[in-house]
Amino acid sequence: MIDKKISQAKFLFPKSQYPFYHSYIELLSLMLVKHELKVSKCDMEIIALAFGRPTHIFFHSVCSKPSLLEQLDSLVTEGLPIKVEAKKYLSLRNSELSADSNRAVIELILSQYRLKLDEIEALKQQEQLEQKLAQQKAQDELKAQTAALLKKNTEARQTHLANLVDFDDFDIYHVKKNSRVDKLLTQLRRKPLSSDEMKWLHDIGFCNELIEQKNHIQLAHQHYQNWKQKNMPWELVNASAAYRKGGELKKIRKTLNEQYPFAHAGKDKKLKSALLTTFGGVCRDQEDFTRGIELGHEAHKVTPLNFRPCTLLGAIYLSTGEFDLGHEWYGKAKDRGFTQNAYDNDIKSVYFRACDEIKSRLKQNLIATGHKYDWLSKP
Repeated sequence: MIDKKISQAKFLFPKSQYPFYHSYIELLSLMLVKHELKVSKCDMEIIALAFGRPTHIFFHSVCSKPSLLEQLDSLVTEGLPIKVEAKKYLSLRNSELSADSNRAVIELILSQYRLKLDEIEALKQQEQLEQKLAQQKAQDELKAQTAALLKKNTEARQTHLANLVDFDDFDIYHVKKNSRVDKLLTQLRRKPLSSDEMKWLHDIGFCNELIEQKNHIQLAHQHYQNWKQKNMPWELVNASAAYRKGGELKKIRKTLNEQYPFAHAGKDKKLKSALLTTFGGVCRDQEDFTRGIELGHEAHKVTPLNFRPCTLLGAIYLSTGEFDLGHEWYGKAKDRGFTQNAYDNDIKSVYFRACDEIKSRLKQNLIATGHKYDWLSKP
């Protein structure tokens, strides 16, 4: 009966899936039946603590039962919740142990007892004193090896971490010091990266939204300084576009307000229209739709054959629920060279930027007007 109950307990944790818990249950069973291995209750509690609180509670609950048969029964009945937890960790971490388990302690003590079991089988004809001496020697050697291995691993990890650098502002961590990634991200804190450098970061998986946003802002600062210090009028247009992409609008809105109505553009209608249009785009981003519409119409009057003021007006009108006007202005943009692909991307951008109420109405309008997009089926 006792052997059957021990087998049931060990069967609960198959050795191939749960090597640590299988060995622990086996040793705990031998402790309960007072096997000649003389499993230490103290060691079993140390292992239980190393597994974590649930296993420690399980250990004390098993030991508290008044009879051996009840103790062996509880190995199965109370071991089931432990198995559920171990199975969960196995699925999530590919290990039966929880993240806060002390694997080194578990391996150390279990390996000690496994060695003892092997020695008992191999040396059971020897004197008891010789057996104890051999076990103690093996135990000491194992402790020394484990301590040396732990020290080596700790030193290796410390050396590894000493050669890494974190970029908290970009949500990028553990970058090798003096690597190209380290140099580029350090540079990005001071000035923009080239398109090739950004592409390289993206290709190797070290580019994210924060990095792209920072690069837009650095580009914007560069364009802004070129405009302000080198008398390069188109750089104000470029700065505005980059500030918009970077989501930093306050500074450029103030500058555009001060420069309006852009007398410095002189007779360059294309430049004036671009300044008016980008100013309108900034207003649109800040949801100042009335001012954005005014600037869009003004830009259209300056360059009536340019599609960009038309797309600005189309986007604002759709964003404010004036769908007929929005489609009308997008139609004018297409007549002036706005491509179908660019139009589709614009419509998608307007839709996902809209508030919930406008988004719901715009979705119905787009479907009703024959716009068939996969993303319209998304919430």
